[in-house]
Amino acid sequence: MSWPAAEVDINAPLVGALLRSQFPHLSELDCCHVAEGFDNSLWRLGVDLAIRLPRREAAVALMNNELRWLPEIARHVSLRTPLPLLAGVPGDGFPWPWSITSWIDGVAGDEIDLDTNDSSARALATFLREIHVDAPPDAPRNPFRGVALATRSDTFKERLTRLRDVVDDVALRELWEDCVKAPAWTSPPRWLHGDFHPANTLYRDGELVGVIDFGDMCAGDPATDLAGGLMSLPFGSLDDFFGAYRFVDSATLQRTIGWAVLFGVFMVSLGLESRPTYLGVGELTLGNATQLAKSL
Repeated sequence: MSWPAAEVDINAPLVGALLRSQFPHLSELDCCHVAEGFDNSLWRLGVDLAIRLPRREAAVALMNNELRWLPEIARHVSLRTPLPLLAGVPGDGFPWPWSITSWIDGVAGDEIDLDTNDSSARALATFLREIHVDAPPDAPRNPFRGVALATRSDTFKERLTRLRDVVDDVALRELWEDCVKAPAWTSPPRWLHGDFHPANTLYRDGELVGVIDFGDMCAGDPATDLAGGLMSLPFGSLDDFFGAYRFVDSATLQRTIGWAVLFGVFMVSLGLESRPTYLGVGELTLGNATQLAKSL
């Protein structure tokens, strides 16, 4: 599993042209490139703003999803989110919609020492408790997040096979099969962040201050997001995490472990191929999932 290549060249002249033609009142602000995400190119605009542009066509639906739904989600949560402020349209050679959002100062969670990230357990759980409210009937669904674990079995097994020289593939396969047997989520679908892992959390002075990248938000099983606790915290903090979240029955916990195993395999793959910081996240995740399953 590797980082997808950009399908369009996003550079400073292009970003400047888009600003001048669509938001000229912002075109004189300092603008600099910050990062290339899995789906979007991120630029800082002035002091308080950010520009997000899809770097591949598959990300366009995620951009539209975020523009439509994040303002509603943001009302439920106490942490900062990159609230869409202006919606850009195709132009100046750029083929897709783009956005100007609020900027959040901070360091991504995959760049801090996750082994000592125990003070964030309650903050992470509180964010998820706030966002996991019943979703409206027209909330988006995602074929890869919030769904029954069994639908991800083929992908999991394929990715795990590629890592058989790196992880204990036999033990992880057995753990996965146990988690797939867990009773399904039968309550009304809840709002999910959809991509809740350390790289999408922001810390300042060791304190969780924001959550970013809501393109995958959807309605479904909250166990998908709860796996983010196993991806972000040392094992000793998980009791605080689940205690602060408050509403985790045994079936949801079992599905959470399954999602953590799936995401852990993804993170190890990306860490080996493209993003070194993801390797530690993946190893922590798989270790937490294995240890938590043994403790049940």
